[in-house]
Amino acid sequence: MRKAYWVSILIAGLMLSGCAGKEPEPPKEIITVRATETDEILACYASDKKFSRKEFNNAYKAAFADVTRSKDAEPSPLLCLSLHQLATYKQFKGGLEALVRYIKAQPESAPSLKGLVQLLQRLDQEKVGKWAQNNKNLDVKEEKEELEAENRGLLERIDALEKSSAQDQERINGLQQQIEQLKNIENIIKNRER
Repeated sequence: MRKAYWVSILIAGLMLSGCAGKEPEPPKEIITVRATETDEILACYASDKKFSRKEFNNAYKAAFADVTRSKDAEPSPLLCLSLHQLATYKQFKGGLEALVRYIKAQPESAPSLKGLVQLLQRLDQEKVGKWAQNNKNLDVKEEKEELEAENRGLLERIDALEKSSAQDQERINGLQQQIEQLKNIENIIKNRER
């Protein structure tokens, strides 16, 4: 009985450790990751290649020419350049428009690009909103400066009027004294005549 006890513990231990009664695992599938157009664009954007202004403009013109020759041309190089820090707003919009045209021409091959387009359109809205806000701030700033200049003019005019008023008050006081003196003289003359 003692022997059966130890045998059952040994079998239980082997089963728990996985040495007994376990089938071998099937070989794991090898997963191959294929880079999408979006991956290429984002990888290119992340590389942040250094260009001189002239090199950038030449590269953008060449990429734009490639995309405009064929509506099936992959817009990745153009879009990558249109996202570069040297890109103008017009170049950014050109890259975005080329991407939208590509998606319309190749809807089945660019599912991840649709999300990128939505992200870039949102970025564009923010950019335009910020531009509008900056213009509004400039307008408010200019209006504030105009009002401040107008206020300075009014304050200068008020100062001039206050000085003029003080001078007029002095004249009035002088004239009142003269009137009082004339009244006194008149009273003196009337008193003499009596």
